[in-house]
Amino acid sequence: MDEARNYMFTIFSVLLAAVTAYSVLRTGRNFAARSQKARALRTSLIILMLGCGLSGMHLFGLQAVSGFSPDTGSLLAPLALYSLTLAFLIWLFHRTGLIMAEREHLKELAYRDSLTGLFNKNGMDHFWDHCKPNEQLAVLYLDLNRFKPINDKLGHHVGDLLLQAVGGTLQQFSCKGRRHIFRIGGDEFVIIAKRCSYKEAEQLALKVLEKTTRTYQLEHHELFVSASIGITTSQGRVDPGRLLKEADSAMYNAKQLGRGRYAVHKQGNVIQPVSWLGSPKAN
Repeated sequence: MDEARNYMFTIFSVLLAAVTAYSVLRTGRNFAARSQKARALRTSLIILMLGCGLSGMHLFGLQAVSGFSPDTGSLLAPLALYSLTLAFLIWLFHRTGLIMAEREHLKELAYRDSLTGLFNKNGMDHFWDHCKPNEQLAVLYLDLNRFKPINDKLGHHVGDLLLQAVGGTLQQFSCKGRRHIFRIGGDEFVIIAKRCSYKEAEQLALKVLEKTTRTYQLEHHELFVSASIGITTSQGRVDPGRLLKEADSAMYNAKQLGRGRYAVHKQGNVIQPVSWLGSPKAN
């Protein structure tokens, strides 16, 4: 019984050390960037936390050792041991935080398009891998019109600026956990919306066309650019290949019937009537 009791107090002491170390790290986060008054206040809080942590660990240690009656000299060794424990845990948590931040950074590099900041094809593969089998999805496949002539005539630098501008425009339609935007290559973008019906997808497509079909001021160039969008939705089990193929096919249909439009893919490979964004320049 005494052994179990001593073990419990030892566990409590370690847990208290862990909580103290974590609290100190949280309080000291972005310490250098804060004002002098805030740094003084946080320094006082850190000292108070360390003092309370050491005192609590010492009390648990006394309870864990039966019959222990400390004197003045005997306090130095346990307090030094508790201080080393706290220092080690602070270092361990700090190091773990750095490793996790580095992993997140590498993950961002792997899943993000460096030019637009949107998710890339790797990010899309990651999305499909974690997608529920029967989730209701709407896929919008967007392609810029006349991008290749712009890129060839004015150079890749201007083409990159245009892609960055379009990517920034599309970013506003992103909604964490609900709507994801991908650049899958060249001037092709994909929007995947969860719990989205055909009607909602069409409304979204119109909003995207209204925002992206406009004149872009790129350095000393003024370029009017439109887009074409193909829409499809999941029917039962999610099939990434089928969804992308259907949306891509609908997008090309919209492009053939006139720029600045969207087309909807329905079951049976029937392309529904195409809506047009009313701008004479879009054609």
